[in-house]
Order: sequence, then C-alpha cells, then structure tokens
Amino acid sequence: MENSEKPKTFILDFWAIIFKVLGKISFFNLVRFIFPRAKTGVFSEAWALGHVFLSVLSVPAVLYIQNYYVGSFVAAYALLRVFEVVVYQTNVLLFDEYRATKAGKEYALHGYRRMVVLLMQNYFEIIFWFAAQYIFFDGLFSFSVEGSNESVFGAIYTSFVVMTSFGYYNVTPLGVLAYTLVIGQAMIGLFMTLLSLARFIGLIPTPKSRDITEQ
Repeated sequence: MENSEKPKTFILDFWAIIFKVLGKISFFNLVRFIFPRAKTGVFSEAWALGHVFLSVLSVPAVLYIQNYYVGSFVAAYALLRVFEVVVYQTNVLLFDEYRATKAGKEYALHGYRRMVVLLMQNYFEIIFWFAAQYIFFDGLFSFSVEGSNESVFGAIYTSFVVMTSFGYYNVTPLGVLAYTLVIGQAMIGLFMTLLSLARFIGLIPTPKSRDITEQ
C-alpha cells in the first residue's frame, strides 16, 4: 500500500516566514499603515514609478550638492529601498502564491505584463541607487576608468557594469563596506537578470507545431 501522506519538509515554510517578516520592514508599508486609502494598486504603481524618478535624481543630487548629510540620507534610503525591492520580488516570485495556497485562499496577479514592467522599473532603479552610492562612497573604491565617480554618467556606467556582469573591472573595493556594496549589487543583479529572463520567456507565446510528436 502506497503512502499517501505528503512528504514532510520545513525549508519552504521557514523561508516563507522569514520573507514575510522582512516584507513588513519597508517605508511603503509604513505609509500604507498611516494612510489606509493608499492600499490600492494605483498607489503601488505610483510608488514604484515615483521611486524610479527619485533614484535618477539621487545621482546628480549626491554629486553636485556635496553635502555630507544629504549624501548620508540618500545612501541610507537607497539601501532601504533596494532591500525593499529585493524582498518584494522574492515574495512575488516564490512565496506569495505558496502562502495563499496553504491558507486556502485564491491567488492571482493583476497581469503578467504589468508584473514585467514593474520588474524592469525595479531593475533600473537599483542601478541608479547604487550609482549614487559609488559617488558618495568614492573614497572606499579605486576607479580604473577616469571619471567613474566624477560624473553622473560615469557613476551610472560603473553601477551598470557591476549590475550586469560577474565582475567589477573598472572599480576595485578597498574595504569591507566597499566589498559588501559591490558583491551585494552583483548578487542582486544576477537574481534580477534571471528573474527578468524568466518573466519575459513566460510571456512569449508558443506557436502551434506541425510536428506530430510535438503536439
């Protein structure tokens, strides 16, 4: 007689709980708690789009204002926002549907295309946030490409290279914090790239085949 019991496992439940707790640590949830009317899809989209523009503006703000307190605020908020994005994308990818299914609730997305657009916004937003970090923490790095930390486009280029590759050939970390930043961005970049490819492939329509063995 076959054993019909489900195999016992705890790893998914463990990480589902961890990321559920981490998902609560965000400025977004604080705003929605203070303003209950903000709990709408439109507000979420406006929040995501607004942060894309905010991340773009953060790069020239840190470069040209050159104020320690402004730079510190941007650097701290950038790290909080990147943390928020990564946790959110991990929950959407792995755990939201899992938790809903275990709770006996119906789970459905607003739309796959909407999800891909938001994902791409998050991807480029992270690039700009880290570009601001490379300007503010320029003393912690050695830049082999001239101007990498002295111009808006140079900082964006540096961040783009780290985000989209397995190395950081034009920037060398000089300390623990610097290594943490580049390794963190490289890992986030790999995760977001794979996630983006998976989402795009899922949207590609599959045409019918005339091959009988493939039908």
